[in-house]
Amino acid sequence: MTDPHDQTGARRVFEILQEPDWFSGLSPREARLLDGGLAFHCLARPGERIRATVLRTDGPHLPSLTDHRTQRIEWADDRRVVGTIEAHATGTPVPTTGVVDVVLDLGGPPGSLMRLELPPGRVHAVRSVVRGRAPVVFDVLRQLRTDRLENRRLSRPIPRVGRADVTSAGSSRGSTKAVLFGLHWLELGGAEKWAAETIGMARAAGLFPIVVSDRPSGHPDIARPVFDDALVIPLTHPVPAEHESRVLSQLFERFDIRGVHVHHCTWLYQRLPWIRAQYPGTELVDSLHVLEWRTGGFVDIALRMSNVMDQHHVISPQLRDYLVDQQGLPREKVSLATLADLTVDPSGQRAEPVSTRKAGDPMTVAFVGRFTQQKRPYLFLRLAARLRARLGDRVRFIVHGDGELASEVRADHARLGLAGSVQLRGTDQPVAQTLDEADVLVISSDNEGVTLTSFEADAHGVLVVSSDVGSQASVVLPELLLPRAPLPFLRAAEDVLVSLCEDAERAAHLLVEQRGKVDAFADLPRARDWTRYLYERWAS
Repeated sequence: MTDPHDQTGARRVFEILQEPDWFSGLSPREARLLDGGLAFHCLARPGERIRATVLRTDGPHLPSLTDHRTQRIEWADDRRVVGTIEAHATGTPVPTTGVVDVVLDLGGPPGSLMRLELPPGRVHAVRSVVRGRAPVVFDVLRQLRTDRLENRRLSRPIPRVGRADVTSAGSSRGSTKAVLFGLHWLELGGAEKWAAETIGMARAAGLFPIVVSDRPSGHPDIARPVFDDALVIPLTHPVPAEHESRVLSQLFERFDIRGVHVHHCTWLYQRLPWIRAQYPGTELVDSLHVLEWRTGGFVDIALRMSNVMDQHHVISPQLRDYLVDQQGLPREKVSLATLADLTVDPSGQRAEPVSTRKAGDPMTVAFVGRFTQQKRPYLFLRLAARLRARLGDRVRFIVHGDGELASEVRADHARLGLAGSVQLRGTDQPVAQTLDEADVLVISSDNEGVTLTSFEADAHGVLVVSSDVGSQASVVLPELLLPRAPLPFLRAAEDVLVSLCEDAERAAHLLVEQRGKVDAFADLPRARDWTRYLYERWAS
């Protein structure tokens, strides 16, 4: 078997003293997780020998690679030992005495981790049962709370960290030009897709990618080619405080980190003031996708850190207007650059904006997205049940996706009697095939930025019906924008889809209008162009 470490950039910061026999038996994903854990511990303890006991399990357990648990030489009964391995940081003499023991748990296979994680406690358990059994009622209450929080947030300024009065030249740096990226996790998602794209762009500009993530995950995408020859460290929390500054210091001493690009990474956001103080020549930017009214989300974190940051990249006019008009950021500090071409090649072949549904054919309505609370697949299933009762065989449905609510989606599918009319498709099937079959894409989300699936649907000649959230109004026709609240959404969606089914001519006319709206949005500045120029400047 090919050594799974042949294409990993982690070997730039650590060396294995003697490669064990079991090493080649790791999957590429497990090998990359192990690399990340070894890189972290060797950087946290340069000059010391790290002896790692490596675990795995078949159960639904997340990896433990950098947190306090790695310092304890005991583990749960369902873990089994893969083997032991010794390593030390590159650029230091091979330690001849003493060893530091760590335990690196690679967790379970990605399939076992696709489940809803619940915080501990009876309140959360009851909340989960209510949400699972009465998701629409739960959502009604959730949206009422969202409305209150949205009004409150719009009326209150977000506090900011103090500006940095920089007087020093900063600490020492390495010679290899690099970018430090902060990611949420290495999984499927729109923000993650953009983050992966920027990593490839950095490499193309001659910059070495260093990637940290901070969200618990099995990181199924860590073995993708875009992470070849990148240093990837998936953090697991809580990280010992003394290790955080040491790892960051080691990264800056070993690499000439020209810039930090944050993609939805709370841990790295919160360390930007320290980076600004210690390494003032490093440019700090982020990419923002969506306003999250209930929690504030990454937009609030970005606003808090804005005084130490150089630039905010936003993907929608809504975000630009919120940061500039509502929160008072200087317009020149906020760059609008869209992701309209991230999944669609504007120079490529696009389906004609005309309905291909023949007389007598059923109208195909699709849902494409992660099975999460945000995407609300349960609303789509209830919409399908309503339309099935009203239109019979004149309409069919496809639900394409996977995620933490997958078991609930399957249970709802059976409970609502949709086996004969709603086809469930997983991520092992191409989205393009679903969009080729669809006449209408329904986006039932309770929050978005601008969905990439809107652009993909338009490229396939599919009409988009969406809840009126985020900046969806930038690409969806006004008559096809629906209320966010669940019950009004269901009523409006039912009426809209019935009218589209009964009037194919109107549907064809709306497709032409939609194409014009999407084209106008695509004429805005592009995120690829903005980022390419940024990285070329960092590399010069």
